[in-house]
Amino acid sequence: MMQSLRLARNAISGTLLFLTSVLFSNSLLAGSWQNNVNIGGFNKVHIYTPDTTSAIGDGKGLLLVLHGCTQSIDAYLTANLEDAAEQYGLVIAVPDAMNKAGFSCWSYWQGAKSRSAGDYKNLITLANTLSSDSSRNIDPDQVYIAGLSSGAAFANTTACLAPDVFAGMGISAGPSIGTSSSGAIGPCESADVAARCSQYGGSYGSHFDTQIASIAQGENDTTVNLCYNQQNADGMAELYGISQLPGTNTLSEGPSNTARETQWQDGRVTMLWFDNLDHSWSGGQGASGSYVNGNSINYASYLGQYFLDNNQRVDRNAGPVLANVQFSANGSQITISGSATDAEGSVLDVSASISGPVNDTLSGNVNGSNQFTLVSGSLPDGLYTVVVVATDDENKQGDPATGQVRVGPEPPATAPDLSDIAVVVQGQCATVTGKVTDVNLNLDTVEV
Repeated sequence: MMQSLRLARNAISGTLLFLTSVLFSNSLLAGSWQNNVNIGGFNKVHIYTPDTTSAIGDGKGLLLVLHGCTQSIDAYLTANLEDAAEQYGLVIAVPDAMNKAGFSCWSYWQGAKSRSAGDYKNLITLANTLSSDSSRNIDPDQVYIAGLSSGAAFANTTACLAPDVFAGMGISAGPSIGTSSSGAIGPCESADVAARCSQYGGSYGSHFDTQIASIAQGENDTTVNLCYNQQNADGMAELYGISQLPGTNTLSEGPSNTARETQWQDGRVTMLWFDNLDHSWSGGQGASGSYVNGNSINYASYLGQYFLDNNQRVDRNAGPVLANVQFSANGSQITISGSATDAEGSVLDVSASISGPVNDTLSGNVNGSNQFTLVSGSLPDGLYTVVVVATDDENKQGDPATGQVRVGPEPPATAPDLSDIAVVVQGQCATVTGKVTDVNLNLDTVEV
């Protein structure tokens, strides 16, 4: 099979780097489930890898979802997790607990609470293994953990043990950390969630400053005491040192799938009540399965938006944006003009690097209308490549603008020159790269 790459004509392109991928069959990873994967200390993990990437940070996010008691991880194959994965660029991994307690629960009330113990160790290893796999393109600043019931309590404990690994959590119908197994279904056990979580974090406690938490439960839950929803939200807010905001938001998906949301400062903590939901994972309309219910909103999608909006660890400064950049030769000088704007602050500097028969570097500022003009000194005849970069007041550079300018007369018509051609094959995909140079600056197309 051959794929043809045609590059549109660009009047200022003399030297052009190109890349194209020839796809022979669908990838085994993107946009699909891999089931029962042995990875990160677990014998069975269902992994969904989306085609999309996160709108923030660098790459995809990662969300671990922990099952509840008596619940198979297969139930999450019909829980609409794919919707959240594709919409928010989240790799979703659903592990089957290795060290289960009675009723196939995650054993949150048993054993040592330690980064090196049992399934706590396995979950940290799973997160680090997936995020360090370059083929999955996961941003380590966008790693999250969620769960239902015993899985929620275990997820909360794990996020407290490893706040450096987990930037956020989603705790659905989970007993408070450190409570007993009987406390989940009996009278509410009072728990100092903030003190326990802080203790678990130990020397990693500084990472709580940038961690976020969503706490949720169905209003019709008769399995786990409803007291834990507020207790968990208040406890995490106390740990983070933030105050509750007034009012409640109503969230809707379709005509009848609703939930109520309470927020804390800076979006660091939210608490949800899922309307018309029992003790189940809230999968949104069409979701079904063991302890998976479609009566309320899609919690995974809610988490995707919540993490996108409130992640405290990604660099949200995109740098200045260059626009309408023009390159021209005036006699023996090159003039570069355009605009540079910065949404988060101000433009500190605009610089241009000129390379060719001689090299030069220019620097200047924008005026009150965000316009700039840079003019080189006298240059000998020849073809020059110009790279323009703007820097903001936080020393963040934006995407560069590149152009080519000829000083002096144009040479005779010459065919484009190809160089540095390379082909790399990975799985069923061949990537072709190279460089094409057209000294006449009238390149039309390149075909592979």
